[in-house]
Amino acid sequence: MPYCTACGSEYKQGAKFCGECGADTGDLAAGGSQRTVTSRGGGSQPETELWQGKPAGISDRLKGLIGLNTTRYTITSQRIKVRSGLIGKDAEEIELLRVNDFSVTQSIMQRILGIGTLIILSDDTSSPQLPFYRIRRAHEVKDILRQAVRDEKIANNISYREQI
Repeated sequence: MPYCTACGSEYKQGAKFCGECGADTGDLAAGGSQRTVTSRGGGSQPETELWQGKPAGISDRLKGLIGLNTTRYTITSQRIKVRSGLIGKDAEEIELLRVNDFSVTQSIMQRILGIGTLIILSDDTSSPQLPFYRIRRAHEVKDILRQAVRDEKIANNISYREQI
């Protein structure tokens, strides 16, 4: 399926407008399945999806059976996206360059179920703390995010120094 160049969401092939943001799709109906984003260095690098998941707690699994689990978490090579909502849609995105830290919390019951909450701390003004609630294999997802953040910062020549 092709992707919208304005918001990055998928739309049906042949659609004239994006279902998420309403942008004109132009002649991109026959386009590829990967969105190309121009980097700051002047070249273009494709944005690739590294991980995608949904909340996986007991209540979330029951919601999924009847189609009400609408929250979707996505980590790409350039940003983090959270989309939720059954009728009204909410979308939150954070560029990987803005991520400062992340942590995983698990209760005893969550450890038994193999889920946890990944909390992402960033410089983003709209959402300085972005939680991924009740995701499967939270520690593995944290490692994927950590590597993606490191790769993106290296690609954009960003480094931090502490003064002692």
